[in-house]
Amino acid sequence: MSRVGLRARLAVALCSVAVLGIALTTLFANQGVRPRLDEAAQGRLERSAGHLAEITAAVYQSEGGWTPVAVETLGHLAALDELALIVTRPRGGDIVVAPLRGSWVAEREVRVDNARIGTVRVTTQSGALLSPEETDLLHSLDRLHLIAAVVSVLAAFVIALILAETLSRPLRRIRRTAEEIEHGDLEARVTLSGDAEMRAVGHALNRLAETLDQEESIRKRSVADLGHELRTPVHGLLSRIEAAQDGMVRDSEANLAAMHDEALRLTRLLEGLSQLTDAERPGLLLEKQAVDLAEITKSAVTRLAPRFAEAGLALSFDGMPAMVDGDPDRLGQIVDNLLSNARRYTERGGSVVVHVERDGKAAVLEVSDTGIGIAPDDLKHIYTRFWRGERSRARATGGTGIGLAIVHELVRAHEGHIEAESEVGRGTRFCVYLPAARGGVVSSEEMRGPAVSA
Repeated sequence: MSRVGLRARLAVALCSVAVLGIALTTLFANQGVRPRLDEAAQGRLERSAGHLAEITAAVYQSEGGWTPVAVETLGHLAALDELALIVTRPRGGDIVVAPLRGSWVAEREVRVDNARIGTVRVTTQSGALLSPEETDLLHSLDRLHLIAAVVSVLAAFVIALILAETLSRPLRRIRRTAEEIEHGDLEARVTLSGDAEMRAVGHALNRLAETLDQEESIRKRSVADLGHELRTPVHGLLSRIEAAQDGMVRDSEANLAAMHDEALRLTRLLEGLSQLTDAERPGLLLEKQAVDLAEITKSAVTRLAPRFAEAGLALSFDGMPAMVDGDPDRLGQIVDNLLSNARRYTERGGSVVVHVERDGKAAVLEVSDTGIGIAPDDLKHIYTRFWRGERSRARATGGTGIGLAIVHELVRAHEGHIEAESEVGRGTRFCVYLPAARGGVVSSEEMRGPAVSA
């Protein structure tokens, strides 16, 4: 049945319903009409028997007994009503006026001067209870039911074809669009039509196509950005190597230091790509345990404080115990990337503040800076890999454009979410919300107090 088309299935279904409806109608009609006709015919036969009993009494009285003339008269009268008649005398046997047929018989006593002189037994001449007209009526009803069944089946078939065409037209459009998407046309869209369910399916397919189109655009842009990011340090290395080979380098130590910087930049980019790949499949990598987010954050702040000092930035931390179920290394990676991002985009003389607390059922990590900020239109793109609003500034500071993408994936892997607020020229604040550990034991020593500063 799965290989049968929608039209055929609808035609079979509607025709079956039509046949079933006519069959039930015929059954109920026969069950209702036939007993009533039989009852009416039986009543008519009973009345005929009563009428003939009165006539038989009158003929008997006028002829003075069961004379041949009396029997002939009764036979003539019974024939006029198309009836068969037998008179049973109490002691003299039966007088057969017309022989009985069939099983439908009506009886009545014959009385003269209140004395019973016999019994009349009456039936139809044909032996059938129903008259020919009533039998023809039943046959006509059956023929009408048959005609109605044929007409209903034909009408159901036509309606099924129309209905199938109406239903299948949007389905065919959806299928064609899906095939176009399958063959690489990600700009194909379904023209929404049909009932609400069909429009919902078409809308879902359009959303899927838009998502695929966006993913493809991101992929192409990512490949282009990655090629550009790799090309710059590689070209720098090649040019310096060629210059050294041609004997044009006067300061070899400076040249080696520059080549070392380019190699480090390549290393950071490749490490970032590896981290992003790991972050996008966290279910295979996370080793969760009950850890204090504040302790992890404080450790990262202490470790990175010298770099902030070299950049001329003030780094401070305060927090209170906040237990979470997480991977310590990955949580540390989240803190490192947020701090590195803040350091990269905060100018000398600025400050970065890190805060950890428990807010209800969530542990909150907050990193605020007084850096260059992010434009409102750019906030929705900050977690997209290789995306940067200030490309030239990012390259100058060594950014790879994937740090926040890694943060976003790792936060999501820990069943949390991240929010960002920013104002151009005034700074940016990132808030990471992670589910608090269930039944975890918090540190007895609170970490709120003297700030760790660079």
